[in-house]
Formats: sequence, C-alpha cells, structure tokens
Amino acid sequence: MKNLRFLLLLPCLWLGACNRTETIVKDCPPCPNNTECLEGDCGCPPDKHDMGSWCLSKHDNLFVAASLDCYCFGVVGLYLLNIDPETGPGGGVQVPASSFSIIGRSNSMSSNSGNFAYYDLPDGDSIAIYAVLIPDSNMPGIIQDNCRINSEMTCQADLFGKFRGPDTIQAQVAWRRCRDNDGEWLNYEEIKPLTFVRKR
Repeated sequence: MKNLRFLLLLPCLWLGACNRTETIVKDCPPCPNNTECLEGDCGCPPDKHDMGSWCLSKHDNLFVAASLDCYCFGVVGLYLLNIDPETGPGGGVQVPASSFSIIGRSNSMSSNSGNFAYYDLPDGDSIAIYAVLIPDSNMPGIIQDNCRINSEMTCQADLFGKFRGPDTIQAQVAWRRCRDNDGEWLNYEEIKPLTFVRKR
C-alpha cells in the first residue's frame, strides 16, 4: 500500500519540479581595485569609465594620462573641480579656491586646495600641483606622497601643466625633495613629460 501511494505521488513530484523555475545568480570572484560584480563578471557600471582593471567616475573635467616612463603615474585620472582662476596683484600669499582629485589604479587620492592652483593666462590656462599625492605608489604602507624612482632614492613630485586647447593638458612632473635609503636629503631633480586628455 505504501509503495502504491509513493508511485501515485511520483508523477506529481516530477511535474511540479518541471514547472518550477530557478533563478541562478552568478557570483564573481573578489573584484580587483574598484570594479564591481556585474552579472557574474567584474567590471564598471555605466556611470564609470572602464580603465581595464579599474574604473573612473565620469565627469566633465576628467583628464586621463598614460605613461610607461613617468614613475608612479602609469595610467591616472585627474579631476579638476571648482575651477576658480587665481586673481590678485601678485606677491604675498594667495589662497587657491580650485581643487582637484588624482586617481590611480590602486588608490584614490584627493587633495584640499592648499597645494593646487589654476591660472587663467592669455597663452593657455595653467595648473600647478605641489607635493602631488602619488596615484600609483610603489611603496605600500608609506605615506602616499613619495615614489621610489630607483633602488637608491625616493622623491616627491610637483606637477605643472598648460592647456593646449580645451581638451589637452601638456604637463611636466618634476621629481624633487629626494632622499636616499638612509633618509638623507639629495640634491637631485628629474623632469618627466605627461599628457592629459579629457575623457568624456
């Protein structure tokens, strides 16, 4: 009798299972950098630019540079925010009103306006960033304003750029304030070119 009851229930169980739909959720492995899990794959949502293995938020004043030759910069995004050109008669101390954010693959570094200036000049607007926070530091755990430019020294960088049209900033990264491995100051300076292009 028990076997007959089981045989009668078997088609009902089978049909019920056939009519049931299952939703399969695809999981991602841990996503690198600031990418997100999107339908089972790591990537960037529509409001961000896909930079390969990391993302940059879209913004009207986002400029991107890529270099194989400029230490600790690699591929970086530079956001120019609250642009307010420097004014005044010159001399003395001026408090800049503009601000910026510089972002690399492994970190996001914003800065207050104290070390950034935007100049409205007849031959092309210019920017100056002093003691740039390093976007791709090769010194994990160390304050992010130093880059190891070789096995014997670390340096800080200042960045100076001039607009060449509305969408290009021709910049120079000046490596200064260098120290050796014992922390002694070195009389050393090196200039590296870096071109930023507006990314829409």
